[in-house]
Amino acid sequence: MTSDHIAHGTPAAYREFIHETLAMAQIQAQLGTTYAALGDDAGLEYAMRRLVAYMRAAVDTFKDLKAQKEPEEFQ
Repeated sequence: MTSDHIAHGTPAAYREFIHETLAMAQIQAQLGTTYAALGDDAGLEYAMRRLVAYMRAAVDTFKDLKAQKEPEEFQ
């Protein structure tokens, strides 16, 4: 996705951030599986912590998107 034409604070901007954050979470999940297969517990822990942080950011942003859209649905 590209933000060249997306206005800040719009539903599209929220979706773009979620898209990018989930892509980063996917990378951390893949790294975690690699670290687990290698037996690298330090790397595994770090990847899992990052994965959780990215997921929290995505979920929180989705809550904001949902809250922004709810008033529009009732008009």
